[in-house]
Amino acid sequence: MRLATLLLALFATSAPAFAQAPSEAAKNMVGTWEMSNSERDKLCNLTFRTDPAKGGFKVEFDPTCTDAIPLLKGVEAWTLNNETLHLIDGRGRAVFEMSEVEVGMFEGERKDEGLYFLQTAASAAVFTPKRSVEQMAGEWSMTKGEKPVCNLTLTDRQTKGFDEFVLSVQSPCDPTMTRLNPNVWRLDRGELILASPNGQVWRFEEREPSKWRRVPEGADAIGLVKK
Repeated sequence: MRLATLLLALFATSAPAFAQAPSEAAKNMVGTWEMSNSERDKLCNLTFRTDPAKGGFKVEFDPTCTDAIPLLKGVEAWTLNNETLHLIDGRGRAVFEMSEVEVGMFEGERKDEGLYFLQTAASAAVFTPKRSVEQMAGEWSMTKGEKPVCNLTLTDRQTKGFDEFVLSVQSPCDPTMTRLNPNVWRLDRGELILASPNGQVWRFEEREPSKWRRVPEGADAIGLVKK
């Protein structure tokens, strides 16, 4: 009994910090944020959660983000202390720090790479360029988990009476897309909409230049990439 008591006491005193309840400041971090370099030609959306992870709380992002922003390689968690955000790797080590420079905006510098910024998705939307029909028209590839599964063409041929344009799907194609059977597309407040004759729609938002992801996200991680 005495040994069991000692073991319980030892476990309690050595419990990792991430098991503690998140502070109010940490709770305010929950949600999707955009990380970018100063030129905004390298972008990645990070989703901060308060689920426990080694060294802090859980953070999620698309695996392809590490191609655009290499410092994210191995990052699995985050903590927030004294207005400083720490990105934590799988071994529980802080690999990058960003300081809060204003509400909803963090900044950090990495040697030989320059400044990186982190801002809420709502703030980032102000800087997101509005796409034109001319920019969107062309050949696209639908992906599931980054694997190409279908090709489609967004044309600039407008339908009658609506700000919609003709869409064609090429065969063969993934059953997920053929079930939707979209025939038109449009832009709506920065989102790309694919619509079928029965009124069913899929919405996509731009995560990186020419790379769009279906929202809300599902287990299939459906995306669109312009060729």
